[in-house]
Amino acid sequence: IFTYDVACIYGVNLRKRFEGRYPHLVPLLDRMQLLLPKLHALAHKEICQIVLALCYAWGAGLSHGESVEHPWAEHNQVGLSTREMSSGHRHDALNMIHNYWNWRKM
Repeated sequence: IFTYDVACIYGVNLRKRFEGRYPHLVPLLDRMQLLLPKLHALAHKEICQIVLALCYAWGAGLSHGESVEHPWAEHNQVGLSTREMSSGHRHDALNMIHNYWNWRKM
């Protein structure tokens, strides 16, 4: 399941773009579902809300599809505290923060 706020537009020629640039990944598209996150769904046309709804997707459970946006507030603060670091130290600090958020998602 892949949720994105413009999944209805992004998915239109997705297979064609993958066939041209990433032909070895095309079989993965058959196993992937493009859906709308629940918060963004109301900004779409009714047909998109129905066809790309998480609540009707097999395997989505009670997911809201917005989890990827949770750490942005903290990431914005980290940007302020790391901007004076050297590029190597900043890179390491940002990697540690992203690893921490990945660990929290598990």
